[in-house]
Amino acid sequence: MNTITVCGNIAEPTLRYTTNDKPILTFSLASSRKVNDEVQTTWHNVKCFGTLAENLANVVAKGDRLLVSGRIEAEKWEDKDGNNRTTVFLIADEAGVSMRWLRTP
Repeated sequence: MNTITVCGNIAEPTLRYTTNDKPILTFSLASSRKVNDEVQTTWHNVKCFGTLAENLANVVAKGDRLLVSGRIEAEKWEDKDGNNRTTVFLIADEAGVSMRWLRTP
């Protein structure tokens, strides 16, 4: 089973559309933990598709705390110099605003 749930703060979300008008929302999610009085941050690349992408794009902004659940997927490609590259993404099945540290106006 390939399932992961991550909670963290969202970096600038970007909504775009494929040539077939399918929505894709991409963003980074920063999850932090304290280790020996030092904060360690891990950045997760996230992709959302379809209605989840459009709905999230309408309600989240940079700095919001999100819970994202989905699967891990690796994308491989060859760069302009001919080197093989890999990027790991969390492909979101579900996402929502964390209520634990909700910032209210």
